[in-house]
Amino acid sequence: MNAILDYTVGTLVLLLMAAILAGPALYFDRRERLTDRRLKAAERGDPAPAGDVSVRDALARYGRAA
Repeated sequence: MNAILDYTVGTLVLLLMAAILAGPALYFDRRERLTDRRLKAAERGDPAPAGDVSVRDALARYGRAA
């Protein structure tokens, strides 16, 4: 029984460490790609892509007539 518990706790600790290390890297990589897309769209003179609406922008427009 102790071996099963040790294995489970060890696996959970390993997954937690992986999430702590990889989580911020994945988050900031996504933000960097979004920024790159916005910069490229601005260079072309296009408005920001439709899927690139921030939460703040969406909440600012919430409830307003179109």
